Amino acid sequence: MTVTILKNDSYHIELSRCCINQLLKCTLFSYYDEWEKKGITPEILIPHERLYFIGNEQGVKRLLQNVIKNSLYHGQNRIQIRLVSSEGVIRLRISNQVEHPEKIDVSRVFERFYKSDAARSRTSSGLGLSIARELAVKMGGELNAGTTDSEFWVEGVFKEID
Repeated sequence: MTVTILKNDSYHIELSRCCINQLLKCTLFSYYDEWEKKGITPEILIPHERLYFIGNEQGVKRLLQNVIKNSLYHGQNRIQIRLVSSEGVIRLRISNQVEHPEKIDVSRVFERFYKSDAARSRTSSGLGLSIARELAVKMGGELNAGTTDSEFWVEGVFKEID
C-alpha cells in the first residue's frame, strides 16, 4: 500500500530542513544489536559538519531503515555507510558484501516485489527498496544502486542547503 500511495502524483509529504547526519546516526544506532548478532562491525563514515537538505524526517528514517534492512537480510559479513558532501550535493552510500553480485539485476532492484533470489521470500517482501526510492523522489532526491566485484550498494543523492 505504501508504494501505491507514494507513486500517486497527488500525494505530497511535508518537507522541511533536515539534518541528515542526525537522522542517520539515530537510525544506525537502532541496528547495532542486529549487526552484532550477525558478527558485523559496520564501517561508518559520517562527517562532523552537519549536512542539511529539504526532506521529511519520517521519510528519511523509513528510507534508511529499508536500505539498511536490505543490507542486513541480503548482505554478508561487511557493511559500509558513507555520508559525504561535495559541490552542493549530499551522497549517502550504503554498501554491503554479497556472495553473487552477478545475480542482482540492478536495473530492477527498485521494482516492487523484485528479489534477486526467490529463496529469500521468507525474509523479504521485495518492497523495501521500491518504497525507499519513492521517498527519495518525493523529497527531491534520487536513489541509485549498483554492484562491484563483491558488493551491492545503494546511494541516495540530495541537494545540500545551508
